[in-house]
Amino acid sequence: MFYPAHINLQNRNCLVVGGGTVAERKVVSKLISGANVTVISPESTELVEFLAEIGTIHLHKRQLKEGDTQDYFLVCAATDDTSINTAVFAEAHEKHNVRLVNVVDVIPQCTFAAASVVTDGDIIISISTSGKSPATSRRIREHLEVMLRASSLYTLGYENGNPVPIENQGLPYPVYLLLDNRKCVVLCDNETSEIESYLTLLRQCGANVVIYNTNTVEYQDIEDAFLVIVEKRKSIDFPIENDAGFIYEFLDEPDAGTYFTPKLVMDDNLIISISAKNGSDRTKAEGIHKRLKTQFENNGYGAFINLLGKCRPEVLDSFPTSKMRGDFFETLIGHVENTSLYERCCLGLDDLGCNAECMFNWVRHGKIEHATDFISNQLTTQRTNL
Repeated sequence: MFYPAHINLQNRNCLVVGGGTVAERKVVSKLISGANVTVISPESTELVEFLAEIGTIHLHKRQLKEGDTQDYFLVCAATDDTSINTAVFAEAHEKHNVRLVNVVDVIPQCTFAAASVVTDGDIIISISTSGKSPATSRRIREHLEVMLRASSLYTLGYENGNPVPIENQGLPYPVYLLLDNRKCVVLCDNETSEIESYLTLLRQCGANVVIYNTNTVEYQDIEDAFLVIVEKRKSIDFPIENDAGFIYEFLDEPDAGTYFTPKLVMDDNLIISISAKNGSDRTKAEGIHKRLKTQFENNGYGAFINLLGKCRPEVLDSFPTSKMRGDFFETLIGHVENTSLYERCCLGLDDLGCNAECMFNWVRHGKIEHATDFISNQLTTQRTNL
């Protein structure tokens, strides 16, 4: 499981290595969260070029050089060259100790994973399946866009096919942290129910959790941590500065940290995070949170995603291209036994009570073996047709 965090990027220096369509989305997402964005790439999209021309971003039209990743708060590698992406991670995280590093589609070389994001300008919602089913995450994102009359990052930056400016919307930057075996520190006076909930989530995500009492902890106890959670900001005897190596959250002053834990809707590896950009919108966020909890918690989504995740390694080995793998998962997710009634599985998104004979309902109603057999048969058929 990945740990949901909404990062405060306002006026923080962020680097994107790469200039293609994937890198473009990385740039857009950071700009709406107020980051100072630098792009390094010998070639770039029309939107990236436009944003550089109007002074919104810094663009260096060249290949990556040694030392380029130093002094950044967050770094993303989004090129189509594996060796360059690997070099970015090694230099940024291992040499320069940048805590927040993402290499597109290479989980072992990430400290955080990107999310499917929906925003209406006031509320921001992110969806993660912890890498187990990106296709399901996309279906949920598309559903939320319609339900909330909101936009995804995929639609920002262009009007009538022409690039347009990207404005700072004051929204946090949603990510999912990879905490497996990383040192995560909790500073508190007592292990209250609130603290216990954070400890449970950290441990579920595989973190190496260390708890210190705020009266006895010293800065050297926490300086090598990846993440620090502080119950009360004024209860510690030393300041935590903006240039601290670790990322940190103050539970009593969420806006003062480098990140905060948003409101969550969780069903196993399905995590939906909701937050607002200011106090007046938090009532709206509360309403959306309540609505999504009713729709997504304990309704089979986690079990469905886990089943798709279990077959993912075999699918990766069976198909030579990402498009073929994506098409196969779309076939699984969209399958309905009686196509005369339903053209495509709705995943219960439009009708939670739908009882069509589909993969989703088989899993939701406990027919796991039937669903597994169907996947195996589909894999055999597809391999035969290759």
